[in-house]
Amino acid sequence: MEQRFEDRVPDEITKPALADEIPALVTFVSTHAWEAGFGDERIREIGCAVEEALQNVVRFACADGTGEIRMSCDVHDSGALIITIVDTGKPFNMLLVETFPETEDFFEPGKTPSTRVMKKVIKNIEYRRGSDRNTLVFTITPDKREKR
Repeated sequence: MEQRFEDRVPDEITKPALADEIPALVTFVSTHAWEAGFGDERIREIGCAVEEALQNVVRFACADGTGEIRMSCDVHDSGALIITIVDTGKPFNMLLVETFPETEDFFEPGKTPSTRVMKKVIKNIEYRRGSDRNTLVFTITPDKREKR
């Protein structure tokens, strides 16, 4: 059965950097993961990792509530799902947060960014800063043993 153009999920979505928008962004990624052939458990894990990243963006990079988040999903020829999260917030590399013990000096007690789920679930994560934007890229390779 041929899929009509209006039934396709867009490859990109842009939302205000607000906590209320996180569920829509996670659904966007989960839909693309499903379309890429990932199984239900893996889709849930990917959704949790993306949710954690988005919470960090909203709380730390775009804390003033004026930022924007743009996400895109692409499937590489190898079957890898590439999720790109771009925000317009202040410079914030969440991947380094747990690297330095001085991190606690920069954040309020109990309000430090978490990357535990992201780093456990996604093995290839990249960060870069350019054009006044933070870019986080998740590359998720399919597990050949996984069946949907």
